Amino acid sequence: MTDSPIRGDGFTLKELFSLLKFRLDPYQREYSWGRSNVKALIDDLTDHFVEDWTPGDERRAVRHYRPYFLGPFVYYQDDETAALVDGQQRITTLHLLLLHLRRLAIEAEQGEYQIDIAALEPLIAGNSYGERAYVIRSDERSPVLEAIFEGKPLSLPADAGPSVVNLYERSQELDALLPESIRDEALPLFIHWLLNRVCLVGINANNRRQGWEIFETMNDRGVQLGPADLLKSFLLRSARNRDNLPRLGEAWSGVLARIDHRAPQAAAKFLQALLIGRYAQSLDEITDIGVSFHGWVQENAAERMNLRHASDFARFVEHDLVRLSGRYATLNAATKVLEPGLEVLFYNAKNEIDQMPLLLAAIDPDDSNAQFREKASLVAAYLDIVFVRMAVNNRITKSNELYAPVLPLILGLRASYDIDTLTKFLGRQIAQLDADFTGVKRYGLRADNRAQVRYLLARMTAFVETECGGQNEMVRYLDKDEPFEIEHIWANKFERHQAEVRVESEFRLQRNRLGALLLLRKSHNASYQDAPYERKVEWYRSQNHLAASLHKVTWERNRPFTEGVVKKRKLEKLFHPVARFDMGAIELRQRLYERLCEIIWDPKRLGFILPPNAAPVAVDSAEAVMLIPDQRLSSAVTRRTRAHFGGVTLARLVAAGALGVGEELVLTYKRVEYFARINSSGHIQLDSGEIFESPSPAGLTVTGMGSINGWSAWKVRRGDKKTSLFDVRADALSRGLLEEG
Repeated sequence: MTDSPIRGDGFTLKELFSLLKFRLDPYQREYSWGRSNVKALIDDLTDHFVEDWTPGDERRAVRHYRPYFLGPFVYYQDDETAALVDGQQRITTLHLLLLHLRRLAIEAEQGEYQIDIAALEPLIAGNSYGERAYVIRSDERSPVLEAIFEGKPLSLPADAGPSVVNLYERSQELDALLPESIRDEALPLFIHWLLNRVCLVGINANNRRQGWEIFETMNDRGVQLGPADLLKSFLLRSARNRDNLPRLGEAWSGVLARIDHRAPQAAAKFLQALLIGRYAQSLDEITDIGVSFHGWVQENAAERMNLRHASDFARFVEHDLVRLSGRYATLNAATKVLEPGLEVLFYNAKNEIDQMPLLLAAIDPDDSNAQFREKASLVAAYLDIVFVRMAVNNRITKSNELYAPVLPLILGLRASYDIDTLTKFLGRQIAQLDADFTGVKRYGLRADNRAQVRYLLARMTAFVETECGGQNEMVRYLDKDEPFEIEHIWANKFERHQAEVRVESEFRLQRNRLGALLLLRKSHNASYQDAPYERKVEWYRSQNHLAASLHKVTWERNRPFTEGVVKKRKLEKLFHPVARFDMGAIELRQRLYERLCEIIWDPKRLGFILPPNAAPVAVDSAEAVMLIPDQRLSSAVTRRTRAHFGGVTLARLVAAGALGVGEELVLTYKRVEYFARINSSGHIQLDSGEIFESPSPAGLTVTGMGSINGWSAWKVRRGDKKTSLFDVRADALSRGLLEEG
């Protein structure tokens, strides 16, 4: 083996970026990964990491975390650089990720993070003749990488190449794609896990020509069976009799044609969603289907899918798969365009909610088209309600944080055979939610929730427009190619508002409140800059009705607005023109937005049947997997789920007696102290009224920082002593106060 002319070597990321300096072979295509590709990589990495991570782990614990294999790449050594032949997309994205993690570590302003920054920097760039030289050598890309490294804004030149434009766009999206847990106290451990436990195999060709040949062989030659092919082989082999194989093969081909199998991973996504939605019985099985769905089917065909005889397998292929692939194609199309009656699927897709397993759980192959569409609309609307309610109560910043209760929800959807049962089941789930729209009263923009705020503003803006008889413009509001931006009604001029807000931190908080924000076209938003409100309100007149409502003329000359919205929805006490946009106006606007949310996401208006006299049920988020009675998960799965979605919560510390209701918290940033208290629900309540389940979003709100470890930053004041929440939690763990009963 040592004499082989082609060698494969394993690399950790640390070894990859320290031992090799890359250049891009002319044979390579442009850097073309889109947001979905980057998101898939980030999700794979962070999901794998958090399964092993436990809050409170020291950095050295990472050496015992499971490794993760990211696949092969092809290169050949040329002078001092390694020419990449295959693998540019992954390696470029990993390099961007290292740059972003370094930026997060710097912004956290934690002295102990210096060792993590020092571990990253040599892997990002070296020194060549006194200048910074990035490990992926490209004169064209260097200005983008330099701007990211220095944390400075960048204006791309008009003639920037497609790789440069795409590189910059992906770098701007990384912040939104990393879950809160990675931005928080797990950041140092994730950095060291990424560097030391994530591995690739490098195939070292002797020269360019050989590299090309390897690339062609890996990508074009031969028939490489994927998971869908392996599943097909098993199903058709199990289903065939003397004469049905041609018919079964034709049915399978029709399934692939319906789901557009040419799109990357289309077949796998469909089959995974179908198997999870219709057959999985535990979180472990959901994980197994995600890893190897064809292997799961072979092991569970009889017990889970009731496929025991050839006729069972034949019916599954010719009936279930054929019909459900058609339904899936309709659902998938609705995630890309506004389909009448299925609009909310588009909204959920924009919020990156993985809705397909839940939709397929509720749908039966024999449903009529009308039943199918109504079921899909109800399930999607339920997910939208949960997402928005949780967001405005500062319970989530990323869509994947919705999924702690996914299994009991799937099981309940699977058992809801008709529309009436489904509307009542989802109505009960809504009634059990312990989050309503009262959280809007204090909700605002911060570093980690921009996407959610934009979505809220877009939905409210579109609702008012359609109530006035206009078109639903949600596609434009959320389309990055025709961008709309969040507009601050207060310009970033503290001195203009000092009569009302005496300290700059309070000014920043008020300026970012939801009621002080609008959604405007980017070109208009940029032109307003720092103009005072009295000038901007004149410009708002020509914008959408939600913005134009601030101007008195809108009330004098626009009957579709005054009759179709204000009077029809009984909003006379909340909708008013505003001559001077002060704190009172912000407060009124906040209440208006709260009421609009209640109308837009009213369960009864959306078709759900709530139980009589339904009232919200207080549910500890740590116990969210138990939302449905009589569904019990194994303790191992429950612990893993809790770790995945945040580990030890403040509420659990309060319940265990480690924290007391009413205890004062203090955070010091740039010599300014910010205060909060533990409320009766075990959450952090700021002096300004905002409530947070997690300490880090609370810290982001008061400081305006892009990243913060709230567990270390917030301290409990007990007499003359201040103890960090990190130490409070560590003490509770060491004393066994948080052990499962």
